[in-house]
Amino acid sequence: MGTSMLKYFIEIINNLDSIVLIKRDQQINERRNIKDAVDTFMEIDERKNGNAVPSNEAYELATSMMYSEWMLETPEDIDNWIAVLCPEGKRCCVIAQDNKTKTVNKFGTTLNSFPSLFPYGCRISNNCPSHRKRTVLDCVYSFKLKKYYVLDIIEWMGVPYRDFDAEFRFYFIQSKLSEIPGINEKSTTNFYPFELAPRMATRYLYQHLLEKCQFFPDSIELDGINFYYPESLYTSGETPLVLWLKPFMIPDVLQKPVNDHLVQLHKPPNYVNVFEYSQSLKKKNRKFKKKKNSTSNCDKMEVESLVEVEMDKDPVVENEICMEN
Repeated sequence: MGTSMLKYFIEIINNLDSIVLIKRDQQINERRNIKDAVDTFMEIDERKNGNAVPSNEAYELATSMMYSEWMLETPEDIDNWIAVLCPEGKRCCVIAQDNKTKTVNKFGTTLNSFPSLFPYGCRISNNCPSHRKRTVLDCVYSFKLKKYYVLDIIEWMGVPYRDFDAEFRFYFIQSKLSEIPGINEKSTTNFYPFELAPRMATRYLYQHLLEKCQFFPDSIELDGINFYYPESLYTSGETPLVLWLKPFMIPDVLQKPVNDHLVQLHKPPNYVNVFEYSQSLKKKNRKFKKKKNSTSNCDKMEVESLVEVEMDKDPVVENEICMEN
């Protein structure tokens, strides 16, 4: 009897151990499930609230934009180059990614954020978000028209087009814009209209410069013309394969007449030639930067001196209070 009772108690203890182990495993699994759920939620939350384009990525894109040089010498085959007419406005980089669109300046600073009908640019049923994919365009924003004019394409749906020549890039972006209904109109899913900046072979440009005074609606003036070498790739920084002229420079550089309106448009009274004009702009920019730096240094010195004065005064006040007490 004593032996059987002992076996009975041993069996109960073993069962209790099993129950404890089962409960422990259940608790571990529950904790694992909770942790997995929390991790999953955090991942979703990070994707939801995270920046569509990290600042370093936007900076990399903005600083890799292509810029023109002044046309100080006329290429022999300039008539075959592609002339892109640029309106008055702000040069910017437009990035559509993760169901939102934003514009950044050449320093990567965000200027605006809005929905657009470009791939990955807004929340619509056929716009599948992908952090790895994006659409990136080189544009000019017209403040008066509240409209973007597309100059060039950098990426489309994650495919880079930097290594394609200008002639193909322009054909491609023109065809893609024509395939997006409503891209040139304002709507809830396309807050700013987008339109391809006018372009043509240079040999066809001369007649337009003689006959037309306005190239953009609502009296938006022509700021200048970018001349692209047809086989030029999209490279970072300034390139001699993209050349820039103001309208009043056309007769001087290209030896082609333009109408009286364009001759006087933005022309300074002391204009001599393109070289002198470009050098004067460089001098003004250097003076502006120097003045800006000196102003910031003066402000810094004033703040530092103010802090020093306050630091000198504070102990005296504290000592007076202590003495009174």
